Amino acid sequence: MPTFQLFVFTILLPLISIAMLWRRPRRPFAGWLATLFLSTGITAFSVLTAPWGWFGLPVRYALVVLFVAALAASLRRPIPTEIKEESPLRAVVKVLLAFFFGGVAFGVLRGHQVPPGAIDLAFPLRGGSFLIGHGGSTAAANMHYAHPQQRYALDIMKLNSYFTRASGLYPRDLRRYAIYDAEVSSPCDGAVVSVVDALPDQIPGAVDAKNLAVNHVVVRCGDANVTLAHLRRGTVAVRAGAKVAKGQLLGRVGNSGNTTEPHLHVHAERNGVPVPATFNGEWWVRNEVARR
Repeated sequence: MPTFQLFVFTILLPLISIAMLWRRPRRPFAGWLATLFLSTGITAFSVLTAPWGWFGLPVRYALVVLFVAALAASLRRPIPTEIKEESPLRAVVKVLLAFFFGGVAFGVLRGHQVPPGAIDLAFPLRGGSFLIGHGGSTAAANMHYAHPQQRYALDIMKLNSYFTRASGLYPRDLRRYAIYDAEVSSPCDGAVVSVVDALPDQIPGAVDAKNLAVNHVVVRCGDANVTLAHLRRGTVAVRAGAKVAKGQLLGRVGNSGNTTEPHLHVHAERNGVPVPATFNGEWWVRNEVARR
């Protein structure tokens, strides 16, 4: 999604809806309630689903504070002497938009439900704060949900000191992404099933749709295969058939293959069937932060 569209849905729309609530007195009640629904739905959509690695986590929390402040201001605003009822059509449109945006947000909340049969793995990154770009058990929380083998996959980015994933909104220099070249370690004691280490890193935005396998390592963890993908060429430190210990270095994060920017992709599967995975006993969902 272009940067301008991200800005509109992530920041501008929530601010507009919060401003509408701020200015709205609590009477007439039906119009106020419709505005509250609208602001709640759009703000929840932004807070739960927007890619906060772009604009920084502090902005996310600021939206929550502004929403609470707007609600308090609206409740305290003097009721006008002349009350003008809101158009029913306008109120209905607000409620419908609230249900649309709020429904997506609710889908992210449902993504916190851990599916049955989850295996537990060690988190494969360390030395910082890591933002879950995609993860969870619903389509709203996880873009991989529709994929037959990757339904419960994680896309993981690292946050820098400004709580963003990169220095700049969408830099072309791979070194400006906090996760680039980060060490990737084995999530379990197991054996290496397969390795690819020949594909070059892509310039962010230049997707290599022909090489979906990408540079990766597949580790056999119990009876499941765990794939760790989008590794930097020449950094894979293991070979197929080798035994590995939990925490052992496998490679480093790159931007190879079908990816728009540096991140680590992780998913587990068993005979082609997706397997949910917790990491150190925790189930990670979109926009959560893992500190390691």
